[in-house]
Amino acid sequence: MSSRISTILILGATRGIGEALARRFHAMGKKVIITGRERDEDKMQLLADAMPGLEFRVWDLTDLHLLQSHVTSILQKWPDLDTVFLNAAIQSHYNIFTSPAPPSPSAMLAELNTNLVAPILVAQAFAPHLLGRAKEGRATTLFITTSSLAYFPVPFYPGYCAAKAGLASFVKILRMQARALELGMGERRERDEEAEKVGGMRIIEVVPPYVDTAPNAEHRAQTDALQGGEEKAVQPMGLGEYVDGFFEGLEEEEEEIAVGFAKKGVEVWKRGFGELMRCSGME
Repeated sequence: MSSRISTILILGATRGIGEALARRFHAMGKKVIITGRERDEDKMQLLADAMPGLEFRVWDLTDLHLLQSHVTSILQKWPDLDTVFLNAAIQSHYNIFTSPAPPSPSAMLAELNTNLVAPILVAQAFAPHLLGRAKEGRATTLFITTSSLAYFPVPFYPGYCAAKAGLASFVKILRMQARALELGMGERRERDEEAEKVGGMRIIEVVPPYVDTAPNAEHRAQTDALQGGEEKAVQPMGLGEYVDGFFEGLEEEEEEIAVGFAKKGVEVWKRGFGELMRCSGME
């Protein structure tokens, strides 16, 4: 499936999983564009210096009123964009009843906007472009990163788990709407070819497990303590191991790329809710 990717935009690629994916896609010869917040501009410049041809854009996803202008500007500069990878996320660790206390309302809103609202709006903004390219006979892909915590909520991250669960639902709905469009266009024989082109747009849910990244490390001692200490706590998958698993999954051309423990959550959902949806005719 990697062969269908030529020019890829990765939102949230200044550290952790996003940076590792950007480096791997660049090494594969892809045209890579990354985004990050203003405070990450120096880091993005370092990445651009280290990876010739990589370009970047300062984009704070929490500035929702600027979202459409960023999308328009990106498509004007890179009209051949065929892949969008939504990866940006922030994670707050808190307890509603004890400590650590919940963050301020503005901080909670920033977390929900980054993890749920902005990805939905960005996906909706880029979808017409990707669909249009598919109708022209070009392969396009929209990757949306959720989390294993969308399927297995834990008490350490109330807002994060809720947001990722909502985003996982959105991915499935977006895919169902695209599939309905494809099937609807294929009802008339003379439009079968156009319907097939609509199917050239892939919508992929990326479901990482607990991965060893800087955001997780910031409060790992607290999460370990809540699980009875480091000896009993679930330990993260190494970043390199996860990236290798992602690219192995990428070549399998599934609708979800889930690695490690995350794969179990996706499988359980498919056997349960997925089957109910198929029975209802909405799948």
